[in-house]
Amino acid sequence: MNLFVTALVKQVPKGDHSGRLDADGRLERAGAVTEMNPWCRRAVAQAVRLARESGGRSTAVTMGPPVAADVLREALAWGIDDAVHLTDPALAGSDCLVTARALASTVALLDEPPDLILVGASSVDGSTGAVGAMLAEILGLPFTGPVLTLEPDSSGKQLRTTVQYDTGTESVVVDLPAVVAVAERSCDPCKAPPETWSPTAVIREVTTADLAPADWGLTGSPTKVAQVHPAPLTRDPVIFRGNPQTQATRAITELLSRGSFTPKPAAPSAPVPDALHQAGAEVVVLVGPGPEAGTRALLGAAAALAAEVGGTVTAVRTADSTDDLARWGADSVVMLTADEPRPVAAALAEWIADREPWAVLGAALPWDREVLARVAVASGAGLMSDLISLSVTNGTTPRLAGLKPSGGGTLAEIISHGSPQIATLRTGLLPLRTPRADRTLKEHTLPVAEDPALRRAERRTGNEGDALDRAEVVISVGRGVSPDTYAELEPMRVLLGAELAATRKVTDQGWMAHGRQIGITGRSVAPRMYVAVGLSGNLNHLAGASRAGTVVAINTDPAAEVFAHCDVGLVADWREVMPFLVEGIRSRVSG
Repeated sequence: MNLFVTALVKQVPKGDHSGRLDADGRLERAGAVTEMNPWCRRAVAQAVRLARESGGRSTAVTMGPPVAADVLREALAWGIDDAVHLTDPALAGSDCLVTARALASTVALLDEPPDLILVGASSVDGSTGAVGAMLAEILGLPFTGPVLTLEPDSSGKQLRTTVQYDTGTESVVVDLPAVVAVAERSCDPCKAPPETWSPTAVIREVTTADLAPADWGLTGSPTKVAQVHPAPLTRDPVIFRGNPQTQATRAITELLSRGSFTPKPAAPSAPVPDALHQAGAEVVVLVGPGPEAGTRALLGAAAALAAEVGGTVTAVRTADSTDDLARWGADSVVMLTADEPRPVAAALAEWIADREPWAVLGAALPWDREVLARVAVASGAGLMSDLISLSVTNGTTPRLAGLKPSGGGTLAEIISHGSPQIATLRTGLLPLRTPRADRTLKEHTLPVAEDPALRRAERRTGNEGDALDRAEVVISVGRGVSPDTYAELEPMRVLLGAELAATRKVTDQGWMAHGRQIGITGRSVAPRMYVAVGLSGNLNHLAGASRAGTVVAINTDPAAEVFAHCDVGLVADWREVMPFLVEGIRSRVSG
């Protein structure tokens, strides 16, 4: 069978970086402590396993400055057979599209064309999973992921995978060669002590001179970081210290004064605007199989943008998406006859080329992300991925600008200079507008072929459903709460009628279901009260709870970041303070 497997790895800052831009408008990384991206560690581990089990060979490829060789040295120490480092100052500032093009050109230089290219499902410094799908489009390959399991068949021509979604899993068989994104829970990570790392001399180094001629770096990138903003502090924390019982009593008094235990009527939201000019700029919205609330929020955001630039919204939908589109912002509808991402992207790219829409938007979900990543390649327009908000810039020619977390407690403002402007959004962070009057929309059809390289079966839906989305109270745990102590949270959960949730690191350990993950790479919730227990308060996690009414934090570390972003904080061991909180709430609130 002899599989040749390539793992693409990325070096990322360990912890936060400064968030500053250099003179060329690139995020400064100099001086930051770095490590291999956590998702890439699984890609490396799986590449080594599959190559060894099949009698094949594994290669790790990275793109970055000279110091990025460290991730290849670690990969080699773990068992990777070969390593290639694409490094050149000309690549600095490359966006997702240019990065994918450079990596595709580097893969073409390998001694053996890979049967399988493995990538991490996301990256902690940019929260994006677009590069893998873009690479697949450039190479003309199928793509699937994020996968929990992956095993080749006896012929070595197909790969059997289990794809992970927020609400369940799906069995997918993909023809090889292919590009596959690896989920973090798929296996133990590649982690080798620095003293075992291989010498740099064994790494093959290539530069842009070895690649096909192209515009690299900032000059070739259709999307750019315009500026970096400090993440706004939207809360004014009250922090309690000292005796656990005293802390609990004072915290409950504070929460009562805020009305945190009393359900509040929903605040009036802005209405979905009507289309202004039927012949104006067109905003296309991809409506896939995601949650209905997300679709509604995305259509409302699109309608607001269309109103601002004097245009209309066209919803491009799949057969299993919601029918309720007109009230939430659609002015016309296009029905796709099939929904496999690769042929959908091909049909959509051709359709877009004839219409020249102003913008194309989708949700930051696996289906939308792959479709729009492929469209971004086919159109050369680039992709603003996994944004948390959108706005229109001032100027002679209105352009889209989007915000996304960039580390260091900052938000990067991304501008697209491509045409059309393409973006995926974290719909859970978008406001849900008041629907407008219903109307009948004329529906057109866009023919889409099947994808012979993919076969899907055994879709298994978990029991998470929309429980978190509807929860009035959410108790979220970090790695500071051991799974064998979760039962001690039950009295509080039952008393408040709460749903349990967790950070990414908890769900990646398998301590809680993936569908319970809150944050940029998970769900976004808007409960009346969010109780953060034993978590540090990484901004990527807290972004998923930004719409919570009251945030309560419990942590033993007074310097934990969560205390800067909560309303009420208790500097205490949760196991000591929780019984007093339960007793006090039961007697003063529920009794």
